[in-house]
Amino acid sequence: MNSPMEDRLREALVEAGATVDTGALKPLRAPERRRSRMDLRLVGAAVAVVLAGATTAVWLGVRGDEHVVTLAAPTDGRSDSSELTIYLCSRTASGKAPSCKGQDVTPEQAKSIEVAAKEVPGVVSVTFLDREAVLAAFRQDFAHNQQVLDAVTADDLHASFRLRLEPGTDPVKVKQALARLPGIEDIDLVPAAVSLRPSEAQISVFLCQDGTALPTCGAERASDGEQVIKEGKGITTRQKDKVLALLKASKQVKSIFYEDRTSAYENFKRDYEDNKALVAATRVEDMPESYRLRMRSELDDWSGLVKTLRQQRGVASVVVQRCLIERLALTGYRVSLPKDKRCREGG
Repeated sequence: MNSPMEDRLREALVEAGATVDTGALKPLRAPERRRSRMDLRLVGAAVAVVLAGATTAVWLGVRGDEHVVTLAAPTDGRSDSSELTIYLCSRTASGKAPSCKGQDVTPEQAKSIEVAAKEVPGVVSVTFLDREAVLAAFRQDFAHNQQVLDAVTADDLHASFRLRLEPGTDPVKVKQALARLPGIEDIDLVPAAVSLRPSEAQISVFLCQDGTALPTCGAERASDGEQVIKEGKGITTRQKDKVLALLKASKQVKSIFYEDRTSAYENFKRDYEDNKALVAATRVEDMPESYRLRMRSELDDWSGLVKTLRQQRGVASVVVQRCLIERLALTGYRVSLPKDKRCREGG
C-alpha cells in the first residue's frame, strides 16, 4: 500500500508536469538503498528546510542563554524552468550515454544541434559553451573547495548549449524535439542556482512519523520494492529525548533548532508557492519534525556524528547541507567525483 501522501503527490505531479524541479529532488534519494525511494513526505521539506532555510525556530539552549532566534532565509534552490541545458557527447566526461558510442560530439553534429534548437517553437536564444567556458564557471562555483578544483579538469566536463525559452513554453516538449539528435548525451533543466556558502543550519535531522514509508523508521516494502506492506512508526518521546541528549553532548554542535510540522509546512508552502498542485496535495501532517544544527566549525569532519545520528531509532534521515549543495552543483555539471574527493557525510 502507498501512503496517502504518496498518492496525493503522485496525482499532483501528473498535474504539475514540467513545473516540478526534478533536478532538485534527485540528490535527496538514498543511492545505497536499491529500489527504496526517499519518503515523498520528506522531499519537499528537505528542499525547503535545507536549501531555503526556516524563518522561525525554537532555541533549545545547548549551552546557556535560552531565547527565540529568527533566521534569515538565504537564496532558494529552485531552478529557472525557462532554461534548458543540452549536454554534448564526451568520451572523457562522466555519463557516456549509449547514443554517444564513446565519442565526442563532432563539429558537424554541434552545428546541426544549434540549427535545430533555434527552430524549435518557444526557444528564444541558443548559447554555446565550450569546455573551457564550463570549467571557468565550475571554478567560480567551487572556488571555496580546493579539493574539488584539484579533482576536476576540462576533460571531465561537457560542452553544452544553453537554451532560453519563452515564458510558458513546455521544456519537456523542447527536450523531446531535440533528444534524438546525434551528439547529444542529455537535456535537462538548468541546474538550481544554489548558494555554496555556509548557512545557518548546516545539518538537518529529520524525525520519523507514523505512516512513513522509510525503512529507517521500520517500514517494509514488497519484494518489488514498490508497495509498502508495513508502515513505519513515528519517533517516541523517549527516542526524541535520546537524540536530543546526544546532540547536546556533542562538542561539535554549536546550537540546535527544533522545527515542528507547522513551521515546516509554512516553509514548504512559501518555497513551492509557484507549484499550486504540489502545495494543494500536501498537508501539515505530511511534514516531518526536525532538528537543525549549527556546527562550531565548517572545516570539521562531522561524519562520526552523522553516522551515530543515522543509527538512532526514530531518526528518518540526516542531511548534511554542504554535501547536499555540493551534489546538486556537481549534478548540474554532470561531474562524478572519486570517492576520496567527495564530501564526507558519514555512514
